[in-house]
Amino acid sequence: MSLSTYFALVGVAVILAVIPGPDTMLSLRYALSSRRAGLGAATGSSLAAFAWAALAATGLAALFETSPLAYEILSLVGGAYLILLGLRAVSAARLRMRAVSLARTQEKILVGAGESQASPASLTAGDVVDVTAAAPVKILRARTGLLAGMATCMTNPKVGLFFLALFPQFTPQEASLVFTVGVLGGTVALTMYLYLIGVVLLVDGANRWLSNPRITGWIELVSGATLMVLGLYMLTTGGWGLTQLLTA
Repeated sequence: MSLSTYFALVGVAVILAVIPGPDTMLSLRYALSSRRAGLGAATGSSLAAFAWAALAATGLAALFETSPLAYEILSLVGGAYLILLGLRAVSAARLRMRAVSLARTQEKILVGAGESQASPASLTAGDVVDVTAAAPVKILRARTGLLAGMATCMTNPKVGLFFLALFPQFTPQEASLVFTVGVLGGTVALTMYLYLIGVVLLVDGANRWLSNPRITGWIELVSGATLMVLGLYMLTTGGWGLTQLLTA
């Protein structure tokens, strides 16, 4: 493979990475919970992309070209999973924002005279209590993000078809399986990983800088809604395709 050909491959990988999709939105959503969870989601998505590259190189991903039924079924599974993740994100965002709203209405509890902050058990007349920090926020673990990232990418058959279309364009004649998976698939997966890490670190940094649970809640709400829309699209196209196959 010439250097110019490899740079062309990197260009294609960059375009694939920066196009907003389920992997980007998932990494963003988990990064809002914690940096580790976001990095876990980025890692899981990239590992799954590499696995798709291996499946494409060994010919297993070609099953979706020869069997439309398998493609539509996997699309249905992937769409349903994205909708589930989106619903969870929206639910978490609503709980976060509701807790913040409740906390702000009780931010200053005036009980009489006094200036010291105290716990509810030791409140005296005039104590001022800031309960904005009491909003219950579930911190997702890195393992949770890793599994979600892998499941999201592995249930998206379009990734397998992408590698099937990509490999013939960049694979040298008589190239070994190791070269195809390691160099071509590894380059795409690594490019995707670096981009997702950038997204996670950017979101995490902005989240810490803003330090506003309400803004975080709105971002989480939008990312969850986007995941639901993407899932609904996969579910609709998969269901329509499956209906066409069964009625043909």
